[in-house]
Amino acid sequence: MVGMAATLAGLIRGRDVIQDAQALATVAAAQLDVSPLAFNNVVGVLEDAGFVAGVQHKGSKIVSFTETVPFYDNLYERLGTVWNDRQPSILEQQMLTVVEALAAKPIPKEELEDRLSLDHSDVPRLLEIGEGSGLVQVVRTIDGDLAYSPFFGFENPELFGDLVRDHGPEKLAVEFEALRSEQGLPIGNDQFPFLTDAVARGLVMAPAVRRPNGKMQPFAALPYSADQSLLVARKPVVDKALAVLACLRCAQHYGGYNSLTPEGLVSVIDKLLDRNRGFLKPHSAHRRQYELMVRAGLIYFADDTLPGGTWVVPTFVDSVDNREALTLARDLITHGEAIRNRVDDSEARSALDVPGSYVAPLQTMHRSRELAMPSSSHFEKVFEVAMGRAEK
Repeated sequence: MVGMAATLAGLIRGRDVIQDAQALATVAAAQLDVSPLAFNNVVGVLEDAGFVAGVQHKGSKIVSFTETVPFYDNLYERLGTVWNDRQPSILEQQMLTVVEALAAKPIPKEELEDRLSLDHSDVPRLLEIGEGSGLVQVVRTIDGDLAYSPFFGFENPELFGDLVRDHGPEKLAVEFEALRSEQGLPIGNDQFPFLTDAVARGLVMAPAVRRPNGKMQPFAALPYSADQSLLVARKPVVDKALAVLACLRCAQHYGGYNSLTPEGLVSVIDKLLDRNRGFLKPHSAHRRQYELMVRAGLIYFADDTLPGGTWVVPTFVDSVDNREALTLARDLITHGEAIRNRVDDSEARSALDVPGSYVAPLQTMHRSRELAMPSSSHFEKVFEVAMGRAEK
């Protein structure tokens, strides 16, 4: 419950007033896996922490409230206090210990109990919960099973990418090099089987967008250029940046616009970040084209500025988080690509003409786990070096 409150806080931070809480509940369920049945209780946790106020109800439903979510360091510290005040069980406390330790580096499965001072009788249940939720993964090697958390790769993308480049087999290294050249690389078992496997194992971030044909398309990313604090204490900023990246890459590769270029992708971001502008001119297709960015809390639809107009104006929600998220998305797109010219609104509009839904990296990992995976052997040396068992 507290975890869902933290993710919801990241979504609403900087929004000030939530005028349609039921619409927020729908988005939170789709993008953050916040159960609709838990939504009222999640908002209650934020209210207890002092992060929301003025909660208005209509019957049993929350209809609106205001937010005062602080910077993330304070956010997690205060929610941590709320979590402690709820008197978590020994099992819950041990689960947190396991995930935190495995986020730092992999640990042989048989050594978890002694290294982390876990209760012997709880270890099977901890692994069951961890693997079931995707917070703990196991890779089988010739020397035994190794446990790790997806946060190991998510919080250390540069380290993991370098380990693969220097110690992984050639095929894996080649695919990672392709990813370094195009952040937000569309992947699949047919063209990038090892990257697809890495995503399913929770080693590489990959937000996904549902394409017009109904297929959920993952877009792999190694945001090693990001500030380390973004990857750990301020993950919601990275999540927003990856949402933008996935939507733009989806339009580039699957939107049907043959002339769409990286310039067009960056133009959308530049126009929104422009402090003298921060919006796109009204157009009949905007409500459909920019729905995904609205859901991510990056823009809102302002009223049409033309006399008698009935269209909407995509307008940037200018907050520190959103500005940093868009800047990071732009940096990831421009990495390794020559961005020379600005383009007009017509191409900027086409860049986000992607209907459908978006899912975050952890959701993509969870929904990809049933894919047939190559042998674990191509990760063995990488994990051995990560644990300090082999020479670098």
